[in-house]
Amino acid sequence: MRTATTAALLAATLTACSSNPAPPAYTVTNQGERQLDHGLAGHVELLLPGATVDQAQDAIRDYAQHLDGPATMYGIAVIRDTDSTRPGLPAITYVCMGHWVKNKQASEDWSDGSITSDTWPAIGMNCPNNDSH
Repeated sequence: MRTATTAALLAATLTACSSNPAPPAYTVTNQGERQLDHGLAGHVELLLPGATVDQAQDAIRDYAQHLDGPATMYGIAVIRDTDSTRPGLPAITYVCMGHWVKNKQASEDWSDGSITSDTWPAIGMNCPNNDSH
C-alpha cells in the first residue's frame, strides 16, 4: 500500500482541524468493497472538479466521518475528472488519496503500521499532485 511519491504521508485523525469550515461539494463515484487477505477493504472516488490539495483533504476527511461498516480499510481518492477512472479499481490519477484505517491493527495489516495516530480511526494522506491542473 506504499506509493512512490515525494509527498509525505500525513496521519490525520477524523477530528483534525480542517482548512475549510464546510467540506467542498463532491460526487461519490466508483465505490466498492471486497474481501481481501487482511479483511474487508473499500474504495471510493470523490469527483471534485478543480480541487486543490486542501479541498481534496477536506473531502476525504468529510467522507471518512461517515464510514461505519465492517471494512477495516478504505481508499478514498479525490479526482478532478473521470478520465482515469477504472470500474472496480482505484483511480490512476488523483489529487489526494486517503487510506482510512479503523484501528491500530488495521494500520499494521494494511500499511505496515505507517499510519499512526493517538485516536482511531485515522487517515494516511498522499497528495502527489501539488495542485497542478
